[in-house]
Parts: sequence; structure tokens; C-alpha cells
Amino acid sequence: MQKNCDHFMTEMFASGDVSRAFIKFAIPSVLTSLLMISTYIVDGILVGQFVGAEGLASFNLVFPVFSFLAATGIIIATGSSALIGDYLGRNRPKDANQIFNISLVLAITSSIIISIITLYFADNITRMLGATDILFDATREYFTILALFFTPFIVGICLQFFIRNEGNATYPIKATIVSVIINIPMTYIFLGVLGMGLGAAALGSGISVVASMALLAAYFYKKDSIMSYAMPIFNLGKIKKILHNGSSEGISEISAGIVMLFFNLTLIAHLGEIGIAAFAILSLVSLILIMTFVGLSMSLQPIVSYNFGANNISRIKGTLKISIKIAVIIGIIFYASVFAFGGYFIELFSAGNEKLTTVAIDAIHIYGISYIFMGVNFLASGYMTALHKPKASLIISLSYNFIFVMVGLLVLPHVFGATGIWWAVPLANVAAAFLSIYYMIRINRKLVKI
Repeated sequence: MQKNCDHFMTEMFASGDVSRAFIKFAIPSVLTSLLMISTYIVDGILVGQFVGAEGLASFNLVFPVFSFLAATGIIIATGSSALIGDYLGRNRPKDANQIFNISLVLAITSSIIISIITLYFADNITRMLGATDILFDATREYFTILALFFTPFIVGICLQFFIRNEGNATYPIKATIVSVIINIPMTYIFLGVLGMGLGAAALGSGISVVASMALLAAYFYKKDSIMSYAMPIFNLGKIKKILHNGSSEGISEISAGIVMLFFNLTLIAHLGEIGIAAFAILSLVSLILIMTFVGLSMSLQPIVSYNFGANNISRIKGTLKISIKIAVIIGIIFYASVFAFGGYFIELFSAGNEKLTTVAIDAIHIYGISYIFMGVNFLASGYMTALHKPKASLIISLSYNFIFVMVGLLVLPHVFGATGIWWAVPLANVAAAFLSIYYMIRINRKLVKI
């Protein structure tokens, strides 16, 4: 098993041209990430078309709950994935398999606890999310039905990371395609044909997540998989290392949820429900680019962690270089596209609401500047995690996801009114990019000395 593991991982991560190897691994990872959120985006379109601006506003208010849920999965997945990649790079598949099984138990246990807490405190959470009397019932209905499916969602995130650790970036696409095929027509029937509410959209999403997780779980029953299911030997030190190493990405995701909550509360104060609906459209359009960067980061991490374990410094730095170049180019192209054709994207969600369309177009022209710099920050944070530098990763993540954005939200609206709200994220990403570059240069200098 060790020889097969060593040969397979060396062929995937440690041989050939660095740029070609990264691109070959990144393309399916990015496609998987985009497929993962395609159902969320289509849900947003269907909600906007069939439920209207108020439904879209409720849909957006739930995002902090979704963000907290994703954070739990990401903490476990990225923290354990870096350790697994390191062990595989050292040709220690048995140790990697232990981390794999410990992580799955953590994912299942934590998701059940979160589901119970969410259902018990549903009314309190709905008010905390900022739901007005108009939005209360729909908001509560949406996230309480989603709570029934938290376990397959979190476990699915972990399984996708672990499959990529084995060098297989294409299998998760199959599982995600199945999820899309189930979710989109089901949600259309629920909302467009039967005229049901947001709860039905949540039910469609939940059923599709169960199907996706089942296919991902089936992968590790294959005879040629490196890792397999077994009763884990719990080691408190390893659990702490998993949680500590994944904390930066997890805290980053939680911070994004807190920022989203603060965004919604600020928008209610300045623009009312129409502002939240516009922000929902903005978030859904931006999610396309964000998940592209997530896919790039998910590709970078196993390659870097494997070569770090194998002490192959040139491939580590080469992988970072090509990933940053690709991210910046994609960011520029995406911003140019939304600037020129953003109205067409927005009308998919606004269902002819002229006021909503106008507010959203004006917002995305400003907010979209962040797209040029966002990829640098995403990849810098992932790079630090892959090199077992959680503190640096956390600082980078908090800078562009939380600290700089919160400062902007606290200051800019008081100076520039509602327009200042949209400037908070671009300015945060520009400032954080300088910090990211500083950390990447510093860690690369230290790698030379290894």
C-alpha cells in the first residue's frame, strides 16, 4: 500500500511541469466548486422570480447561518487535509487514514449538535439575523428546514477535501452533478409550479445534499482508494492539531457570516428590505468568483502540503506563483464582465423590479473592484494553511474578511451614505492584498533555508 501511495501521489503532485500539473488539478476542482454553488445561485434566481424581492431578502438573511455551518466543515476539512497531505508526502498512509477517520467522527458529532441548537433557538436566531416582521416567517422556515440536513452538508465538505488529497479531482464533480440534477428541477417544481415558499427551496437543497454525500462516501469503499473507513484511535493531540490548523479558514468563514449580518443590519438602516434584496443579488453573482478562488485554493493546498512533506521547495513556490497569476487574471476578466454586462445578470434575480435592478447595478460597479484582489488573499491564506502556518493564515483571512470590512462599514456609510456600504469590501481587499504579499514573501524566504 505504501509503494502504491508513494507512486500515485508522486505522479500527481511531484513530477512534471508545475504549471501544467496545477492547471490539470485546478480545472476539475474549480468546476466542482462552481457546481456546488450552482444550485444556490439557481435557487436565488427562482426565489427572485417566483417569490419576489421579499423572498430574496429572507434568502440572504439566512446566509450567516449557512456561513457558520460551512465554517465547521471547513475547519475540520482543511485542518485534517493539510495533515493528510503531509503524511502522504512522507509516505505514511496509515497515519493519514487515522486523521481521515477521526475527522469524520468530528464532522458527524459537531453537525448534530449544531442542528439541535439551531432548531431549539429558531425564533431567537431569526430575530438575531435582522428579520423584520415582514421577513420573519419566511426566514425562519428556510433555515429550520435546512437544519435537518446539516450533517450531510458538513460531512460532504470533508469528503470532497479527502478525495482531492488522494489526487482525484474529478470524482467530486460526479457527486456534485447529481446534486445539481436533483436540486434545480425539484426547486423549480416546488416554487414555479406548485407555488410553495422558501421552505420548499430548502427541502430541495437538503435532499440533493444527501444524494451528493452518499456518492462521496461511496468513494472510500473502492479497493484502489488510499484511505478507508475504520474505527479511529482518538488522540487528543491530533484533534487539537486538526482544529488549530483549520481554524484560520474556519474563523474566516465565521467572520464572513458576521460581516454579512452586519451588512444586512446596515442596509436595513439605510435602504430597507430593497437594500438586502440588492445585496442578495450582489452576493450570488460574487459567489461565482469566490467559489472559483475556493477551487484554486483547494487545488493549491494538497499539492503544497505534499511537497512540503517531501521537502520539494521549488514546486511549492512554483505552485504558488502560477495560482496567483491565474487568480488575478480571472478576477480582472470577471470584473470587466460584470461592469459591462452586470445588468443582464441582475435581471435574472430582480424579476423586472426596476428599483431593485438599479440599486444592484450601482452597487456591483463599486463592489466588483474587490474581484481583482480577492484571489490573492484567498490563495495566500490557503498557502499558509498548507505550510502549517495557521496564525499567518488567520491574520490574512481576518484582514480581508472581517477587520478591514468592519472598519469600512462602521466609517464609510456615515461619510458617504448608502454608497459607502458598497466600498467597504473593495477597500478591505486592496489593503489585505498588501498584507498577503508581505506574508508570502516572508515565508518563501524561510523555505529557502529548509
